[in-house]
Amino acid sequence: MKRTILAVSVSLGVLPSTAFAVDWSARSSISESVELNDNQFMRTSPAGTFGSYTAITANAEARTRTSKFDFDGDGTYKKYWGPGTDGLRQTEFLNYGFKGRYEHLGKNPFDREFIEANWRQQSTALAILSDLGIATTATGFLDRLTVSGGIDRSLTYLDTINLFARSTRTSYEPSSGGIPFTDTLANGTWQHRLNPLVTLTASSEAEVLNYDNLFNSQLTILRNTVGVNTSPSSLLSFRGNVGPVYVQTERGVVTTNGRTLPISGAQTDWIGNAVLTYKMFNDTTLTLSASQSIGPSIVGSLFKTNSIAAGLAYIINSRSSLSFAASGNRQISTSTTDFVSASVAYSYQLARDWRAQVSYRYLHRFATNGTVFFDPITSTPTVSGTGTASSNSVLLVVSRNFTVLPPGN
Repeated sequence: MKRTILAVSVSLGVLPSTAFAVDWSARSSISESVELNDNQFMRTSPAGTFGSYTAITANAEARTRTSKFDFDGDGTYKKYWGPGTDGLRQTEFLNYGFKGRYEHLGKNPFDREFIEANWRQQSTALAILSDLGIATTATGFLDRLTVSGGIDRSLTYLDTINLFARSTRTSYEPSSGGIPFTDTLANGTWQHRLNPLVTLTASSEAEVLNYDNLFNSQLTILRNTVGVNTSPSSLLSFRGNVGPVYVQTERGVVTTNGRTLPISGAQTDWIGNAVLTYKMFNDTTLTLSASQSIGPSIVGSLFKTNSIAAGLAYIINSRSSLSFAASGNRQISTSTTDFVSASVAYSYQLARDWRAQVSYRYLHRFATNGTVFFDPITSTPTVSGTGTASSNSVLLVVSRNFTVLPPGN
């Protein structure tokens, strides 16, 4: 009898530490930014603005030996003043969201399953400005609900596969603010390690967009790529992939002689990207990249984007760093818009949890022929302006990180 009581007591004592052992942690951050810009909204007649941005993030994580759960929340408030805001319906913008993610870890770092849910609300005008660089008179809010999940598996010592699926529902408040749509995507990627220096990849992806417009338009995008990841030395690495893309439109929208009619069609093209990273010195890293992509914007309008970029990062010491960047970008939709930009940024660790950064950016848009176009399916603008425009901005950011609950609890 005593042995039974002792065994039960030991079992009860061990149970919480094995079955319910959870490591909790929580952290947060807050940042305040101010920006001076002589042409914030890239108008052909420049006018200066002053912007103030406040951002808050929070994360809580529960971790066990084989799984973890993360809950994230964030919010950003933006306010603009000055003559550059003349003609805008809104000068204040709010963006906030929540995300929950559960991840189960396998026997090795390459095996895992996860599921994630994300909800975000932001100003429609700010969403279009941030994604496309287009200042609009849109009002109201854009809501996005996303559910995603994936599986990563190591088939052999040399082969791994990744399966991923995601579906996003975009709607508007009020409902007259835009065309709601659903964006569903599925992707499968295979990686084969050819040798310690080279890994081959192959990827296949299908994306379907369904619009709640007059004809219930549908876009189907099929992407297939092959690529290589290689690191010839500890100083040099290269990653690139390329392949065909097929875009099919069903019940699209076209206006002929004042009548709105459905139209269908298909088109093929190619997509790809390449990134070269070279560690020139222990404190200096050079990055070169180029890409061509075809996909939807945040409001569902389809864009083809070409870009090239170069970046140089220099670590001055343990508390400060300096970076330079330059890029060229072409957006192709119902018309074509070209941009070039250059920037420099200096970061400094003020204290253990405090960081400051000051940056300068120059942005130039080349002239676009014609008028401002609107996407026929989503009724959103696809060209930010029809004339040459430039902007110069100075941005100062001060941020602080908080450890509310350190790991190990």
